[in-house]
Amino acid sequence: MGAKHRVRAPNDVVLTLFCLSLFLIVIVSALAESGTDFSGKVLMVDAAAGKLGVMKEGGGTRFTFVVNDKTQFEGAGLKSLKDVKKGDNVTVNYVVTGSQYIAQKVSKK
Repeated sequence: MGAKHRVRAPNDVVLTLFCLSLFLIVIVSALAESGTDFSGKVLMVDAAAGKLGVMKEGGGTRFTFVVNDKTQFEGAGLKSLKDVKKGDNVTVNYVVTGSQYIAQKVSKK
């Protein structure tokens, strides 16, 4: 009878799946860091609680963002949440973590 052939496919499949998983983790991490932009008018600022309420331009959608020590501020006179005022037009770049909208950057128009 003929010689037995050794099958190596399972090892190749495992290596391929591992590489694909690693690639997907890197891509998802990069996308999560880029965040989503939300533009609108500031409805409320609670610097003590680290909260910023913004209503979408044209009305309707409202979000309350969590501002933390990693949040960046950009624009005329913006250095911290204390500089944001009710009525300001801003763009918030945010990511969703659990049920919270975490502000990565707040830009004043």
